[in-house]
Amino acid sequence: MSWRTTFALWFVAALVWIGGWFLWSVGVDSRTVKLDAGFAPVFGAGSVPWSQIERVEITRGPNDLFEFVRRNGRWFQTVPFEFPVDTARLMEVVDQANGLTARMGAVEGADDASHFAESTGLGLDAPSVTLAWKDGKVTIRLGRRLPAGFAWIDLGGEHAQPRAAQSALHDAALLSDLRQWRQTLLFSRADVECDRLVSESPGRDGKTQRLEIVRDGSAWKVVSPISTRADRAAVERWLEALARAQASGFVVDRPIELLPFGLDKPAGVVEIHASMRKTDADGCVTLQPMVERLEIGAPIRAGAPERFARLSNQPEAIMEIDGTAVAAAIPPTLLMIDPTATGQRPEDVRAIRLESVVGGVLKIERTGGEWNISTASGSRAAAVAPVDALLKKLCDSRAAEIMLSAAPADLIVGRIVLESFDGREISSIKVSQERNGGRFGVDDGSGVLRIFPSSLGLRFDVDSYVAGNSDAIRTAPVPVVAPLP
Repeated sequence: MSWRTTFALWFVAALVWIGGWFLWSVGVDSRTVKLDAGFAPVFGAGSVPWSQIERVEITRGPNDLFEFVRRNGRWFQTVPFEFPVDTARLMEVVDQANGLTARMGAVEGADDASHFAESTGLGLDAPSVTLAWKDGKVTIRLGRRLPAGFAWIDLGGEHAQPRAAQSALHDAALLSDLRQWRQTLLFSRADVECDRLVSESPGRDGKTQRLEIVRDGSAWKVVSPISTRADRAAVERWLEALARAQASGFVVDRPIELLPFGLDKPAGVVEIHASMRKTDADGCVTLQPMVERLEIGAPIRAGAPERFARLSNQPEAIMEIDGTAVAAAIPPTLLMIDPTATGQRPEDVRAIRLESVVGGVLKIERTGGEWNISTASGSRAAAVAPVDALLKKLCDSRAAEIMLSAAPADLIVGRIVLESFDGREISSIKVSQERNGGRFGVDDGSGVLRIFPSSLGLRFDVDSYVAGNSDAIRTAPVPVVAPLP
């Protein structure tokens, strides 16, 4: 291709572009509009206090109205029903309105109301965005779209003044599914200040299984299906998982029936019980109980991990949650049980009493930094290493398996009691061992049997702990026990 041909093509392209721009500037639709030159801000400086907007209303049809209100720095959907929303999504509409620029347009046949409405889409039923603050409000009516990313708008005054503006506000207010602006976090009080956690799910036998954990001072306690110590680390991991759990999206509002979603009889439920602090006009702080409850329904399709769900505080919105959120809501009960033999700390123990079923009781007591052994025949010094190893086994080693049953009576080999520095019994456990030197079982009377490998090596004889017995020291290592998954 010669340079003359190339130049000719570029020259023709330039003429086409200039001609197109001229035609657009003269009239986007020669039948309806003629635009003057230049764009200008729709709202003059200071005319709208954008930072003080406290209500946004978006109307998209006769029965399609959404209202959003700001309270204490947070935004909530209030129409068609109450639901917290993502502030960033809502502020996108406010920002688009703030930066809106337009040019005035004259509509041919403006004296004909029907022709005006048809040409601009700014009839009585036109979509609109209303921004309100304490002392005023402004309404932007959204008309038909125009070529090149523009659309008609009008400020909704007594006399319509159509303007051609960029369609960014139309996109933000009309193209979005406003239901998806809602906050997707399922729980706001999944933190260490909550008082109670409850989950319900069907068991293998079809009956509902209930897991309930309550705060017990600085610790946690399982109260259902049994009453026993809870694993604090596991409970905190559960809370962290609930704090991250989110809805994947919102499916339908105010369904006629819950049956299609499996929410007439939820397959699973999780509740967080907490207290909300409120300060009255006099500055007095009161605690009000609150419950966040998630109901989990049917799979969205056969075999899918995703399920329908809803929040009891906002029951009108049916949402979708993924398999991760379902797993976070309903953990296995056994994972919440404290897997250690006693749940105590070694430094809180002053004395250990060992009672063997074959006879004989020995008591190991702390004396300063040393240990002393007392039996029916007298007392003597204890070796520090095997006693410390015994305490570590009783307080730190984690069971390899947990069963909801008592220890078999014919396998019990003894009892171990821990005493505090004020002489109280702080733990009492029955120890069982399978025949032929098998696994150990620890039963604290709660209905939970904690099973440890044979390497735990719990010993009830005096010689295992007496000072000067080198064999005792050599045979008293702390076993390595794998934690629960």
